[in-house]
Amino acid sequence: MRRECAVFTLLGDASTGRRAAILHDDIYAALRHDLISGALAPGQRMSIRTLAESFGTSLVPVRDALKRLVAEHALLMLPNRTVCVPMMTRERFQELLQARLALETMLARRAAERITHDRIAALDEVNDGMQRAVKAGDVKSYLAANYAFHFGLYAAADSSVILPMVEMLWVQAGPFLNAVFTDQGTRNAGGNHREVVKALRRRDPVGAAAAINADLADAADLILATVDFHVGDQSPPRTRARRSAAAAARDLMETG
Repeated sequence: MRRECAVFTLLGDASTGRRAAILHDDIYAALRHDLISGALAPGQRMSIRTLAESFGTSLVPVRDALKRLVAEHALLMLPNRTVCVPMMTRERFQELLQARLALETMLARRAAERITHDRIAALDEVNDGMQRAVKAGDVKSYLAANYAFHFGLYAAADSSVILPMVEMLWVQAGPFLNAVFTDQGTRNAGGNHREVVKALRRRDPVGAAAAINADLADAADLILATVDFHVGDQSPPRTRARRSAAAAARDLMETG
């Protein structure tokens, strides 16, 4: 039977410290950013101890940050007290895509009406940086630039309601972006981003939304064609969510 995902092994830690609460927020933000930008991929593994060493802290704030990400369905707690970047069913990915198409095109329209000349120039430079990363074969820099382009655009929309919703969707979809680093995928993204910039210069909300729609759709087409999606539990979603949440909460409490 194919495993649902590779694992982060959770190790217990009884130590506490005054810095834990502060570090917890920083670690949570860093891991969340890595999920959104595609720096973490489905099935990627690492231990909580390795993360603690990387952040230069104890295990406690890392474990607490992971608890939050599990609660947000960005990471998955398994019955054996392990956490992983989850795989996803094809149906769930398609549902996420429909939500993203609706919300991100709304942000693109708003951004086209509000964005400054300097910010448009910055987005154009980010897209140039993406193409340099393609030529260098640097997937990490490419994904970082893709994140900077999209969220630089969306920040210009100045929406305190839609943007957090989009961020939550990217936390789940972001780990699949590695599949887009192909000749076709990078060529599509570069062209679509150029169309976004052109529409912004024209102050064309419809054109900006259409270019973002094309960008998301092209990337999704590649992911849907190449990713080995998980065949998940077939029980009703609400029942499954309640069971998963309860199991995760129980396991996380026991790790404390």
